[in-house]
Amino acid sequence: MSLLGTLLAAVAGLALAVHTTGVLGRLFAEAIENAPKGPAEALRAHGIDDVRLLGYALLPQVLPQLLSYTLYRWENNIRAAAILGVVGAGGLGQLLSFHLGLFQMDKTATVLLAMLIMVAWVDALSAWARRWLTR
Repeated sequence: MSLLGTLLAAVAGLALAVHTTGVLGRLFAEAIENAPKGPAEALRAHGIDDVRLLGYALLPQVLPQLLSYTLYRWENNIRAAAILGVVGAGGLGQLLSFHLGLFQMDKTATVLLAMLIMVAWVDALSAWARRWLTR
């Protein structure tokens, strides 16, 4: 990969990271703001400090939602990275573009299958984690 390609891949990765951080920050803040206040108020009435309030009242309510948001953004970034790779930023997308350009359909299918497996794996991990956290 050339220096320009490496620089483009780094900038694309940084752009995805910054965007995802902003989106997750907003989603996390909204989830925390919308959490029911009853459990925290009940614990606060018994003199529980803020750290324990976070651990016993807030996190159990919002953790499944936060995990779901995080895994969704990870899945979204996998797809976005593939698209960025097609336009020259490296990764699986670059492999896809390369093999597609040479009409190597067997290798193109392998790259597409790898992308589908990654997305399905993240989706399965998300479903398992949400079930585990809400049991």
